[in-house]
Amino acid sequence: MEKLDNAKDILGELTDRDVRIVHLPPMTVAAAFASGEGCEGKALDMITRFATDNRLLEIKPDARSFGFDCSKGAAAVGEPSHVYEVWVSIPEEMAVPAPLVKRRFDGGLYAAHVLRSWDFEDWRRLKTWVEASDRYANDWDSPRWTSAETAAGQGFEETLNFYNFIRKGGRMDDLQLDLLFPIREKGAA
Repeated sequence: MEKLDNAKDILGELTDRDVRIVHLPPMTVAAAFASGEGCEGKALDMITRFATDNRLLEIKPDARSFGFDCSKGAAAVGEPSHVYEVWVSIPEEMAVPAPLVKRRFDGGLYAAHVLRSWDFEDWRRLKTWVEASDRYANDWDSPRWTSAETAAGQGFEETLNFYNFIRKGGRMDDLQLDLLFPIREKGAA
């Protein structure tokens, strides 16, 4: 039985083939944040409405969207978020109406892995991969933007194919996510 448990643990861990290294460029974003029960959906709904009402995809068809737990002291893996923020990239000159805010993201290097299960255990697996990497170091606590309202320096959940997600009405059934864990090359400051 112990061998089966060990095999299950080994099979569940990520390998180099499971993880992509991506560089996110600097970008201007519209940010929405919400707190309490269902905060992820509330923040995503605000961004979906903003993108639709402002015809963002006609102006910026390459728009990208990211969400993250921004509680002061992030929630544990599998635990619901207490405060959640969602971004959508926008043209720099675009006005952002309250309660949304405009932010400038500095960009950076991320270990990326598609979310396979809504229990979010893949966050733990991705962190384990980063910690075992010979080439990359954990850069979780290095801020890559400034926020007076929420915590910064977190990993992201990127909505894959944001264009089609919005065009289909922003339904949860159509949502696919990449997990993005902030990293830096070892030896780099």
